[in-house]
Amino acid sequence: MRGSEYIIWPGGEHPFRLGIGELRALEQRCDAGVAVILMRLLGQQWKIDDVVSTLRIGLMGGGMAERDAQKAIEAAMDVSSPYSLSVPAASILTKFIMWETDDQPGEPQAGMAKES
Repeated sequence: MRGSEYIIWPGGEHPFRLGIGELRALEQRCDAGVAVILMRLLGQQWKIDDVVSTLRIGLMGGGMAERDAQKAIEAAMDVSSPYSLSVPAASILTKFIMWETDDQPGEPQAGMAKES
């Protein structure tokens, strides 16, 4: 899994991370798989816990204490609507469940033989 990433969102600039443990906690909290949560966020069919829990658990995964993460969410909700917070929530979830790597498993592309 990937390490934390500093992300600018309405609550400021903080490290976020969603490792396996955090993703499982998010699934449990939202009663849905992470792909379903992401599709709800992207399709504007989200529930409030899809937004808030993604942000809160991501902050905690990035190293913030639970109480501080909750305070950061509350402060962000004082200046931003849940709708506007759904955008960074979707972005954060996307960063930690989909990414490109240089390692390409399987057969090499035509003309790109593996060296022995």
